[in-house]
Amino acid sequence: MSPAFQDCLFDECRGRTIANVEIIFLIIGMALLGVGSAIILSEVRARRGSTPVQGRVIGFSIGKSRNQNLSSYHTVAEFIAQNGGKYYIEGSVGSSVPLHKVGQTVTVLAHAREPDKAVLKSRLSYTLGGAFVFFGLIALAAFPLTFRLNTFSVVVALIILGGLAAKVRVAWRREPLSLQAWREYKKKILATRVFTDATKDQIAWADPVRIVSAIEDYRKANRFAIPVLFVLSLSLLFLSYYFYGRNQAFLETADHAVGTVVHLEERDSSDGDSTYAAVVEYSDRRGASFKFVDSFSSSPPRYHAGDIVNVLYSREDPNIAQIDRGLLNHWPTALLGVPGVLFLVMGLHSVTKRFR
Repeated sequence: MSPAFQDCLFDECRGRTIANVEIIFLIIGMALLGVGSAIILSEVRARRGSTPVQGRVIGFSIGKSRNQNLSSYHTVAEFIAQNGGKYYIEGSVGSSVPLHKVGQTVTVLAHAREPDKAVLKSRLSYTLGGAFVFFGLIALAAFPLTFRLNTFSVVVALIILGGLAAKVRVAWRREPLSLQAWREYKKKILATRVFTDATKDQIAWADPVRIVSAIEDYRKANRFAIPVLFVLSLSLLFLSYYFYGRNQAFLETADHAVGTVVHLEERDSSDGDSTYAAVVEYSDRRGASFKFVDSFSSSPPRYHAGDIVNVLYSREDPNIAQIDRGLLNHWPTALLGVPGVLFLVMGLHSVTKRFR
């Protein structure tokens, strides 16, 4: 059995053993995108037709769980609606540390005819929904980069998606919900709660001692967290800029060629699972043959023996080469730059909040 045939057979068996794990990217991406879009859409609908009124924070609750051991505090604010009645609104988003102070003025988006549909004006819902959408789009973008279109991949993908659809259908039949019932259920789970003087005893107030302890722990952590965030962000941004400059200098002077994946090189990852990098053979403009190992490895393998790829190589040293991935040639820059910017924003936000 020839080495080329062995590599091809190994690649095929490996692809079948993995059973198209890349489909998970599609499923997770769709789920995150759906949840994030639902959060944003729900917030938009809740704010539609509302009028801003001033409210005052009077305390914090533990939300709907009524479990004092759960460190999730919801802001409770008092406000006067357009009809002159006094209401108490409980924030729908909880956090491990109170987001406001007692006595602080907040903006409540109230409805003239339906004061019980009021919401606290906050960017948290949009931020949370945006984060879900962002990571969902990343997962969806990763799907076409890892999915190999062949008969086996399509069949396995259809089986997985069909199984999920069948599970959802069975669950739906067991608990059939009308559209109105679904809206009521979603309102019960996600909607902001509004109370009156007659119903405010339903508020599950948080233990003041636990609140003070949470605030003190948060302040102690911030003393170290803020400097760490800035150090991490600046380090990652510096490395991102360094890799961008080095990669851009190579791309500006590199020659193009067409190469062939001859086999895969197995690499051990940090979690104990093996990943696979393509070994590519190509010829430079003088006709000399060269081989290189792709710097990117994955499981399941992105390439297989016999695949044709575009190659970029150095004119001075043809041994320095890489697969041409278009915009993804700058993937090390994005891999370091995105978390660097994220840590920087988190650090600046923490500093601003601390000064406030």
